Formats: sequence, structure tokens, C-alpha cells
Amino acid sequence: MEDCVFCAIAAGKIPSYRLYEDEKFMAFLDIYPANKGHLVIAPKGHFKTIMEMPEQEYSHFFMIARALCLALFEYGAQGVNILHSIGEAAGQRVPHAIIHLVPRYTGDKVHLVWDPQKMDENQLKQVQQELTSKIRPEAIRTAAPQPQVIIEEPKPEKKQVYELPPRTGGYW
Repeated sequence: MEDCVFCAIAAGKIPSYRLYEDEKFMAFLDIYPANKGHLVIAPKGHFKTIMEMPEQEYSHFFMIARALCLALFEYGAQGVNILHSIGEAAGQRVPHAIIHLVPRYTGDKVHLVWDPQKMDENQLKQVQQELTSKIRPEAIRTAAPQPQVIIEEPKPEKKQVYELPPRTGGYW
């Protein structure tokens, strides 16, 4: 697509700091990062969202994300947010499917929050019924069996104790 920044990056018309590339995807540093090491993964072909991607490419997209998360942990990240927005209301600013990998560090200034809403049991049941009726089982397919590859998150060298603050909203 001519006016798509990610298509221009894929075509080499806009420079990027690439860390990974194969025949279908590329991963590069975000030039306006939320944190040091913030990566963007994008298909080289133009897909507005992951819903337009062939199943095998969608699967490969997330396999790349998983492998790059491991690299971010080895780089020193203590956590990673994986972000993908579909539609303007969700914050999609460019009509090209991308995944942001935002490395997280203790005390960083990245805030992914929302104002939690309270719903009573009747409201939750109503949403459950309405949303369940919209799920199309044919859209949930299991890909052909592949050899399982398990990538373990690196373990900290010393034992850490984590205290969780009360949930006040957030992107999780």
C-alpha cells in the first residue's frame, strides 16, 4: 500500500533499526519507544489487522513475538507487554497489523491503565450470554500439529518476593 508507513519500511523506503527479518515479517526498534528496547513486529505484506491474515501467517507472527520476548528478557527486561490494537477505538493509528513488545523494568514510567468499571452479577451474565452468542466455532481452528517448542522465561539468579498492589486498572 503506497501511503502505509509499515509497507514503506518493508520496502526499504524508510530506514529502520531491524532486529529480525524473514520473508514475511520484520521486527525493529520503535523510534518513539515507551521504554528502552521497545520493538515493533510487522508483516511485510499489507494486512489491516490480524483478522485479515492467513492462519499460518498469524501463527508465525505470534511465534516471532514469543521469541523476541525471550530476547528482551535476556536483554534485561523484567516483564513485557504485548500490544495489538484492532480499530481506531482501540488505539490503532495506522491501518497495518503490528505487535508492540514493550519491555518493562521495575520503576519504569510506562502506564497502561483504564478506569475499572463495576458490574453486578446480572450485568455480567447478560454480557456473557450476548457475547457467547457471537462466537463462531468455525473461526476457532486448531492448526495442524507442529512440534512443540517451549521457551522458558529466564529465571532470576536470586529469589525475589513479589507483593502485588491492589488492582486499580491496567492493561492485562
